[in-house]
Amino acid sequence: MISMCYKYPATFNYTYDVVSFSEIDTEDDYCRLSLSTDSDALVASIQAVGLINPPILKQRQDLRYQTVCGFRRVMVCRALGWHEIKARVLKGTPPDIDILKLAILDNRSHRQLNVIEQAQAIQKLSLLLPCQNRLQTLASLLGFPPNQEVFNRIAALSRLPGTIKAGVMDEIVSFEAAVDLSEFSQEDALSFFELFKLLKLSRNKQRQVITLVQEIAIREDVQPRDVLQSKEIKLVLDRHELNRNEKASKVRAYLKRRRFPTLFKAEQKFSKELKALKLNEHIKVTAPRYFEGGSCTLHTTFKTKEELDERRKAITAMAQNPVLTRLLEPFEHDFQAVH
Repeated sequence: MISMCYKYPATFNYTYDVVSFSEIDTEDDYCRLSLSTDSDALVASIQAVGLINPPILKQRQDLRYQTVCGFRRVMVCRALGWHEIKARVLKGTPPDIDILKLAILDNRSHRQLNVIEQAQAIQKLSLLLPCQNRLQTLASLLGFPPNQEVFNRIAALSRLPGTIKAGVMDEIVSFEAAVDLSEFSQEDALSFFELFKLLKLSRNKQRQVITLVQEIAIREDVQPRDVLQSKEIKLVLDRHELNRNEKASKVRAYLKRRRFPTLFKAEQKFSKELKALKLNEHIKVTAPRYFEGGSCTLHTTFKTKEELDERRKAITAMAQNPVLTRLLEPFEHDFQAVH
C-alpha cells in the first residue's frame, strides 16, 4: 500500500509501503555496518510509542526486500510479533555504492562510526570506488583522518573473524592488538582471542603476548595456535586457586621463558643473588638490558645528610659482600641473550 512519495536526499526517491516480513530477506546484510545486537532500549521505545522512524528497504530483482537502513528496527518489530512493517522503499534501482553511502550517512546522522563499522564500510566500498582520491573520499565519508597509515590499520580489521570484531567492540581486544591479529590465520587469531577473553590483558600485554608467541612459532617452526594451546598454558588456566592476574602473569612468564630460555635463566640467577644481598627499599640494583654486558645501575634515595650517610654505609657493606661478586660475573660470559 503506497501512501506518499518522498525524496531522500537529492538523489533518492522512495515511497511509504507496508511490507510483510515474509517479503524481507533478513539474511541480506549487504548494507549492515553495526555488529551491535543490544536492542533493549529500542524494544521499550517501540512498545511505548510505536515505530517512529521506518526503516529504508530496497526491492531486489527477485522481488524480495533488502534492508538498507534500520536493521535493528526490523529485527525488533519482527521479534515483537509484527507480521508487517511500515517502511520507506527506494524507488528505481539505485547502484550499490549509493545505497551503501545512504546506510553510512544514516548511521552518521546521529553518531560517529566506530572502528569496526569503518572497517566494514571500507571493505564494501573499496571495490566500488575509483582508485583516484579513494582515501580522501572514504575518510570524509566515514569520519577518520585522511592518512594512509590510519586507513591501512582500520581496513585491516575487516579481515578478522566476526567474533574478534565483536571482541574489539566489547573491549576484550584492543584496537592495536586487533590490527596485529589481522596478520594471522583465522584459527591462530581466534586462539589469541580466547586467551585474551579469559585473562583480560591490557593493550600492552596483549601485544607482548602476540609478539612472544609469534617469535616462538617462527623459532620452533610451529603454528602460533600450537604455542597457545600448549599443555603448560592449559595447566595454568585450569588452576582454580589462581586469580586472573596471577594466571596472566604465569602465562607471560612461561612465554618469556620459552622465547628467551637463556635470558630467563640469567634473570632468575640475578634475582636470586640480588635477594641474597638483602638490600633495603632505598637501594636498587638493576641489571644491564638483556644481560648483554654493560654496567649495572645503582639507584638510591635519601632526604637528609644523615640518610645519605646511612645509604653510603649500606652500599659499602654491599660492596664487601661476596654475593656481589657472583652478581657481577660477566653477563655475556655466562648468559648470552637469545633474540
